Amino acid sequence: MPSTGLIRVAYFVAIVAVGAFILAVIRSSLFPQIRTATESHEAQPHVIVVGGGLAGLSAVIEASRHGARITVIEKEKSLGGNSAKATSGINAAESAAQKERGISDSVDSFVKDTLASGDGLSKPELVHILAGKSAEAMDFLRSFGLNLVDVVQLGGHGIPRTHRIPPTADGRPIPVGFTIVSTLRKYVENDLRNTVQVLVNSAFKSLILEGDRVVGITYEAEDKTVHQLHGTVILTAGGYANDHTEDSLLDKYVPSLAKLPTTNGPWATGDVIKATSAAGLSLIHMDQVQTHPTGFLEPSNPKHHTKFLAPEALRGCGAILLDGEGKRFVDELGRRNHVTDAIFSHCKHYQDDGSMPIVAVMLMNDEIIKRFGAPSAAFYEKKGIIENVGSLGELAARLQVDAAVLTDTLASHNKAAESGKDEFGKTTFPALFTPDDNFYIAYITPTLHYCMGGLEISAKAEVLRSKPEKKPVAGLYGAGEVTGGVHGANRLGGNSLLECVVFGRVAGYHAAHYRREK
Repeated sequence: MPSTGLIRVAYFVAIVAVGAFILAVIRSSLFPQIRTATESHEAQPHVIVVGGGLAGLSAVIEASRHGARITVIEKEKSLGGNSAKATSGINAAESAAQKERGISDSVDSFVKDTLASGDGLSKPELVHILAGKSAEAMDFLRSFGLNLVDVVQLGGHGIPRTHRIPPTADGRPIPVGFTIVSTLRKYVENDLRNTVQVLVNSAFKSLILEGDRVVGITYEAEDKTVHQLHGTVILTAGGYANDHTEDSLLDKYVPSLAKLPTTNGPWATGDVIKATSAAGLSLIHMDQVQTHPTGFLEPSNPKHHTKFLAPEALRGCGAILLDGEGKRFVDELGRRNHVTDAIFSHCKHYQDDGSMPIVAVMLMNDEIIKRFGAPSAAFYEKKGIIENVGSLGELAARLQVDAAVLTDTLASHNKAAESGKDEFGKTTFPALFTPDDNFYIAYITPTLHYCMGGLEISAKAEVLRSKPEKKPVAGLYGAGEVTGGVHGANRLGGNSLLECVVFGRVAGYHAAHYRREK
């Protein structure tokens, strides 16, 4: 017969076992996510996204949809990057908004315009993906409630395909880049908070490699401590159009442009490209840096290095450009590099001061201001950038040119509009002018805007190695301005945001599936 002590021990063990069983039942029935989350967390592929602009956010969302958990590394205090500064819009061919407005477009036409703009440098397979997935990208964005239904035609495009968000009922403008980025950021930070960790004020330092395979990164946290993360890596950290550091990529690749003003934020310094220089990654078109023809010059601070971008939509609404004599000199809707070259060739320094930027005058009337959006224009008027000068006589006095020259300029423009083509090759004339108009002006100057070059990628957004032959680096993807090959020698307006969404999603998809495929 068992002793009293043994009975007590057996009784205690039984009680513990029953209690454990009851707790397990309660846990599995009331809190099934505890066990499931732990198991799925271990099974989920880990994707590390370096850079929190639109390409990074698109990659995060797509990777999450395909079962990955994600860590975002962002060196700034918040997500957004240069994508949040974009104002012209985002392109798409065969979109629902185009069809609703009776605009006949095609992927082939979009491909043709983009390849022509790239002057033979664009990688055709990337351009076909960009254009072919453009309507899908628009559907993706509109699924978040982004009302991208206003369609305009920008320079270099044969058809209206640049999508914007209409102003509010009271006329308040909706900044397209900021609104897109803010919407996706909120979705990532709120709806995906269980699978996405965002680390801001954290700087990428290096890739972690095992043989030829990327298996993670090192990064420096806000407190200056260095940490490692392991997983598949997507680089989406932007370009270098404001790189004035000691090892400046502008100085290295385009020294002739390095001292021009820029529209880019102070973060656009090419850190990731420089930090991965020892990893043998392939770079492409690093000397192709776009100078946007129309950066606003602030008369109160004409030498300020960072410029507000004069949205291409202003010229798309009919604004024309004048030289120092009050004459037109270019197709305002031509390619950005062509318009830039014409400004440098035909225009003078502001106030005839050699230390000032070279400027052209952007001329507008009430019709153009209304089409662009009066509240948007009012923002620039408040900044002292757009000036309401009044009558033709007042315009001539303000520009210090002969009123008869201005009259001839406007008459020639209108006559060309009637015939369908002018001496500069312009065939689209969104607005006409009369001597009785109320006129507005702004001084504009070519400004560093975008880097067409960067890390070379495949059609699957895989980053390529430079030698011994260009093959994908296992475990490493890229998207957005940090990459190159899509735009060639010149980027069309509206293709930057599109590239971010299309190739961000491509990278997110393949990164999420990378370990499963291996």
